[in-house]
Amino acid sequence: MHPFTPFSASDIDEDELNAIAADYIALERLRIFRRLLVKRFGILTVIAAAVSLSSLSRPAFWFNVSLCLTPPVWAWVLEARRERRLAERINRLSRHSLRPEKVVKSS
Repeated sequence: MHPFTPFSASDIDEDELNAIAADYIALERLRIFRRLLVKRFGILTVIAAAVSLSSLSRPAFWFNVSLCLTPPVWAWVLEARRERRLAERINRLSRHSLRPEKVVKSS
């Protein structure tokens, strides 16, 4: 498994590590949820478009399609926001709050 942080877990506080792990898990859950929404609403959009293409006016058709595409787009926006928040937290932590290395002097 590839690491998702540019530092070792022992270099930071336990609370910060827990917060980063919680954000990462929330991001993964959002990704799974978005993928499910894209599949299910994609099928629904195709069915709704096929049914409404011949029976509805153009504005009603596009309104119907846009209603079907709104939940996956919203899930994608939430996923992007969560990913940006996690990246900012990791970057901020890796730049500022890492504990300094212990220096051992030899005589």
